Parts: sequence; structure tokens; C-alpha cells
Amino acid sequence: MVSDFSERIVDQIKSITQAPIAIALLDNNLRYIAHSSKWSDDFNLAYTNIKEMYHYGPFPALSNEWKKVQQRVLKGSEEYYDEELLITTDGKQRWIKWNMKPWRNYHNNISGVIMVTEDVTEAVQLKRRNQYKGDLLFKECLREHIGTWEYDHIRGELHWSDATRAIHKTPMGFIPKADEALKFYKSGESREKITEAFFQAITKGTSYDLELELTTAKGTPIWVRVVGISEFINGICLRQYGTLEDITYRINKE
Repeated sequence: MVSDFSERIVDQIKSITQAPIAIALLDNNLRYIAHSSKWSDDFNLAYTNIKEMYHYGPFPALSNEWKKVQQRVLKGSEEYYDEELLITTDGKQRWIKWNMKPWRNYHNNISGVIMVTEDVTEAVQLKRRNQYKGDLLFKECLREHIGTWEYDHIRGELHWSDATRAIHKTPMGFIPKADEALKFYKSGESREKITEAFFQAITKGTSYDLELELTTAKGTPIWVRVVGISEFINGICLRQYGTLEDITYRINKE
């Protein structure tokens, strides 16, 4: 039985070192037993031999709260967090998603910690940028009575605010489809511009700010300013959102 257990530990260490994810196995004293190459790459440790090294050696900036978490794991707790700020050895700020749980020996005693992490820095930064842009758009709408819109690429659903419906002169309960919304733009240059801008936003994440001609549901020609912003996660466009403003008065005045 003990031999079988030893073989399982050897197999586990082998699977950890070959894992495509960032994973590390530590003993009760938080010294490295094994880790994947992804772990070394993510934390700038590719040229450092950290086997048997104390965990806080490569991570001297870890907070006391982090250390408390690891002590809880050594007592049997399983811990996880979606967004944790970490300062790497080269001084860079990284956001990681992590999970920690204890691993047990043949006698079912806790022998250390298994840690799995994922670098979510890009996703966190994108979310914060979009939150900031969204706040600016919301404040602008409150001040200028501008309409808002959002297109969910995953569900294929378009949402208009009441102010956007008012600009289009549609009923307040009107729920537009993407192709219907496109037809409001005047055939020719305006429709071609919005179609191209929408395509570039989906494929390249390019934002846009255009002044275009639009015909309302009542047949009235107007000018609008349409602003669009894209949200990407892992290279996939999840949604576009932005504002719509009636600028007919300004265009006519000019």
C-alpha cells in the first residue's frame, strides 16, 4: 500500500511538472516540491531553480493576508479568489485568479499545499477600462440626454434605451433587431460607414465616433452622432455599446 502511494505521488509530481497550466506543489513548510513550466513563465521564474525553495523567496512582496490564507489551507481549508493583485520579482503588477487546497499523505494527514493560478491581468484591465468608459458615457447621457445602446454578440441581442427609441421615433416598447437598426441609416454613404465601423469593431476592437444621416420611423431625416466601443475577452468580441445623439440642429446650423 505504501509503495502504491509513493508511486501515486511520483505520478502526481510528473503530471504537475508537465501540466499546461500554472500549478505548484508545496510541502508543509511551504517549500517547492514540484511546479509546471507555466508557473515559472507566469511569475518570471524561468531561469530560477526554485525546487525546495521557500515559497516567499520568489515572492517577497506577498501580503500578510496571503500568508494567513496559506496557513488556513495547511489546516484543511480550500481557498480561491477571482482577482488578486500580485507584485512579481521584476516589480510588475499582475492580477491572478487562484485556487489553493491541501494535499494529504498515505495516512490522510495534510502534507502541503497545491496551488493553481491563472493570469487574468488583461481581463481585469479591460474590465476597468470599460467600466471607466461606461461611467463617462453614463455621465454624458445624464448631462446631454443622449441615448445609449448595447449589442450582445453572444446572444445576438440589441438593446436601446428609451432616449435612443425617442431619437428613432419608435414606440417605447420597440425591441430592435440588428438588421432593423441598420436600415434606419440612410442608404449609401451613411449605411456603408456604420456597417464598416461595426465590422472593424468586431474583428479588431476599433472604437468609432461617426456623424451619419438617419431616417426615423416616421420618415423624418435627421443627423446623429453614434459612438461605439467593443469589449473583448480572450480575443472574442462579447459586446459593443455606446451612445446615440441627435445632432440635426448643429448640422443644419453649420
